Parts: sequence; structure tokens; C-alpha cells
Amino acid sequence: MTTIQDFAVRADSALSLSGVLASALPHDLGTAQGPTRYTVPAVFSRRPQPREVDLLHGAGTRQRLADAGYSDVELHVSDRRLLITNTNLVDLKAGLAHLVGMILRDISAQAAQERTDRTDELEALGQVEEERVESLRKAAADIHFD
Repeated sequence: MTTIQDFAVRADSALSLSGVLASALPHDLGTAQGPTRYTVPAVFSRRPQPREVDLLHGAGTRQRLADAGYSDVELHVSDRRLLITNTNLVDLKAGLAHLVGMILRDISAQAAQERTDRTDELEALGQVEEERVESLRKAAADIHFD
């Protein structure tokens, strides 16, 4: 069933999180010995693309977190999971989850725009090359050995 869902999510769809992976939270959470800050694993809607991972791990993301008061929080990609470190479920519920969602939306949009820009650039270069080759063909056709 998950395989079918994985294929149903297009690689160019917006990157988002489907939820917290509760089974991977610290086993002693909610007890007197439990940590107050820990890593919260969240599941991506699809596998992040390399550029999205770079942007997510970049200085811009750290700055946005710090500007919002989460300077100790870090985001790390691990396969299909986003590891949100130095936080807790309370912080996530109080606004961090919304911020992380906005960061993912912006990163996804930026990566998509960069892909579009590269595609447009490659198409333009292809057109220039096509015109160059056609010009050479015409120049060669104008040469007669009679």
C-alpha cells in the first residue's frame, strides 16, 4: 500500500510533512526521567530532491528558525524523514510546526523555480544551437564545385 502511495506522489509536487512519527519519539517521553528537548521525526510527503535538501540544510533555514526564536532547533533530512532537533511536541504545536511547514513550502517553490529556470535556459541554448547548425547547413549548401 505505501508503495502505491509513493508512486502516486509526483517528485515535482510540493514538499510537505504528513505528520510526526510517534513510534520514533524517546521511549521515556512523558515520564519524570523523560527529556524536555529531543529530536522529533516527521515524515515527508515524498523523498526530498537534492536541491531541496541543500536549501533545507542551508544558512537561510537556520536564520529563519533563529529569527522566529528557535535558534537551538535544527532541521536534518534522513531519507524520508525530517529530524527536528532540540525541540519538543509543545513547541511544535505552539507554532514551530507551522514555521517548518512554511519553510518547506518556500524551499519547494524555490527549487521548482530553479528547475524551471534551468529548463528555460537549456531550451534557449538548444534553440541557439539549432540555429547555428541550420546556418552552417545553408552556408555549406551555397558552395558549388562546378
